[in-house]
Amino acid sequence: MDGLRYFLIPVMTLAGVIGFMLGGSYVWLGAATFPVLMTLDILLPADHKMRAQGTALLGDFAMYLQLPCMILLVWAFARSVATAINPITGADNSSWQLAGSLLSLGWLSAVPTLPVAHELMHRRHWFPRYVAKCLSAFYGDPNRDIAHIVTHHVHLDTAKDSDTPRRGQTIYSSVFQASWGSYKDTWEKSAEILRKLGHASLGWRNPVWLLPLLSGSIIVFVGLTAGLGAALTAVGAMVMAKMFVEGFNYFQHYGLIRVEGAPIELHHAWNHLGAIVRPIGAEITNHINHHLDGHIPFYALKPEPQAPQMPSLFLCFAAGLIPPVWFRFIAQPRLKDWDERFATPGERKLADQANAQAGWPRWLAST
Repeated sequence: MDGLRYFLIPVMTLAGVIGFMLGGSYVWLGAATFPVLMTLDILLPADHKMRAQGTALLGDFAMYLQLPCMILLVWAFARSVATAINPITGADNSSWQLAGSLLSLGWLSAVPTLPVAHELMHRRHWFPRYVAKCLSAFYGDPNRDIAHIVTHHVHLDTAKDSDTPRRGQTIYSSVFQASWGSYKDTWEKSAEILRKLGHASLGWRNPVWLLPLLSGSIIVFVGLTAGLGAALTAVGAMVMAKMFVEGFNYFQHYGLIRVEGAPIELHHAWNHLGAIVRPIGAEITNHINHHLDGHIPFYALKPEPQAPQMPSLFLCFAAGLIPPVWFRFIAQPRLKDWDERFATPGERKLADQANAQAGWPRWLAST
């Protein structure tokens, strides 16, 4: 049954829970899901199939399991520190335990938490959208839905979208650009709406207060349960998760260009159709089909193998950590193909300018 594959999402998270429950070196179990899943995603053939009808019930159940699983993960981490089976301070192996805790918490707070939150924030009913806010609190951005929907989905692949990295931009600068853009757009849009309704822009109605309320409550819980060191670790993991979130976004629109005001078309996003990344990404890697209609539920998104493709998203992330490798072996060849086969004449002109600004070869200069 197609719906069962989405249970990879809670299973990933529960691996981290088990790791913290066991303590010791097992705290690395959550982080260890990354290389395991990356290997499988690279080795298994691409998945171009539509999901079967009847996937919705099981798939949605797997989505909604992620919030209790994340609560359980944070509790398990706090318990592991409080009971000294995970000595993140004051022991000979504290550096090892701290690194494993940070990576496991940070990784699982971002993936698969972000894809689930992303799916639910696009639903029309208030309940899934509030679940999305609660999930987004684990990576420190409970209002991500605001900037994502009113900025990214409107201005993608243009200079107005902070989620679209420029050609030549590294993942390290992009995560800060995207994070600042998300918080900034959320503040400006929320304040604008409140002023139009005659309310104070900093009043209790402003959703920006959800950041200290929701994300802060996670940190306070950990601190009260396991002490200051654990609370600071939770803060570090939350920051790391936010970096992971923006890091994975980096690869879905990298270097792409759209003339402002032009319609969104099939070539305006990168797609990653790996057999593993599709279910744990809640199908968001069928990315262009999502941008063509943001209200299509994940199980109804159509894979578009004829649209621009990238290799495994896991592989892209690993390569992106070494910018020269990312530029030389993945970004430049894929963008050259995009410029020559997919871009409109107006986009080719902008692409040539972008290549020049990046100091890249100007493969369009003679066309």
